Amino acid sequence: MLRFVTFVDGSNLDGVLKHLNLRVDDYGAFYRHVFEQSVHYWGRTFAEGSRWPTAQHSRIYWYVVGKMDEWDLNDPKAEARLRARFEMNPRLRDAYVEDVSRRLSDVPMERKVEEAWNLCFGETREWYDNKRRALERKKRFYHGVQSATDFVEIRQEGHWKVDLLHHTVNEKGLDTSLAVDMVALQETYDIALLISGDADGIPGINYVKSRSKHVGVAEFRKGSPADFPAKGTSSRLKIAADFVVQVYESELLRRNLAYRAEPDYQSSLGSSDPSY
Repeated sequence: MLRFVTFVDGSNLDGVLKHLNLRVDDYGAFYRHVFEQSVHYWGRTFAEGSRWPTAQHSRIYWYVVGKMDEWDLNDPKAEARLRARFEMNPRLRDAYVEDVSRRLSDVPMERKVEEAWNLCFGETREWYDNKRRALERKKRFYHGVQSATDFVEIRQEGHWKVDLLHHTVNEKGLDTSLAVDMVALQETYDIALLISGDADGIPGINYVKSRSKHVGVAEFRKGSPADFPAKGTSSRLKIAADFVVQVYESELLRRNLAYRAEPDYQSSLGSSDPSY
C-alpha cells in the first residue's frame, strides 16, 4: 500500500483560492479530490501500463499562522517608541504632514506635525486591531476545519512579523516548519504531496527524494484541462518535484467542491496573495 501525506502551506492555499475567486466549505471533500488527482498523476508518471498499488491518504498537515507581534498601543511607552520611529522616517512623516496640510491649510507647521502623528497613530491602531481580529477569525476557522475533517492536523507554526507604521505583515515560519516536518516524518509516507509555492522547500524535497520517497506538487489552474493544451512553463518547485498534480477550477466547481466567493469572504479571513 502506498501512503500519501499532504503538506499544506495554508497561506499559499488561501492565496490560490482568493486568486481563483473560490470558497471551500467542505475541506474533507476538497482534499479527497486533490488526493484522487495525486494518485492519478503519480500513476501516470511512475506506473503507466502496470498495476497500481492501493493508495491511502494517511494524513494532512496544514501549516497556518498562529500568532503575531504583540503590541499594547494603550501603553504610553509603546506610543513613544512608535513616535520616535515616525520622527526618524522623513518620507513617512512628510506624507502625513502633506495629508494634514490639505485638510488644515491654516494650521502652523509645528501643529501640523503633531496632527500628522495623531493621524498616523490612529490609522495604525485601527489597522493593528483589524489584523488581530482577522487572526482570531482564522484560528477559529481552522479549529472548526480540524474538528469537522478526519486526518487533518492544523499546525499553527506561522508568525506575522508586524511593521506597524507601514501597515504591513511579513509571514515567518510556515515554509521552514513544513520543510522540517517533511524530512522528520519521512518514515510515515511513501509519497509526499505539497500544496506550496515556496522554493525554500526544494532542499527538503531533494533530501526525501534521496531517501526513495516520491514528491508531488499541486498546481491549481483557472479554467479546465482543455484550456491548457501545452505543458507551459515550470517553477523551480515543480521542476524539483517528481510529478505535478493539476487541479482545475472547472472541476472544483462542477463537483461542488468549491463555490464562487462572495466579494468580502476572502478579506474576512485575511487571506494573503497567491504564490503561484
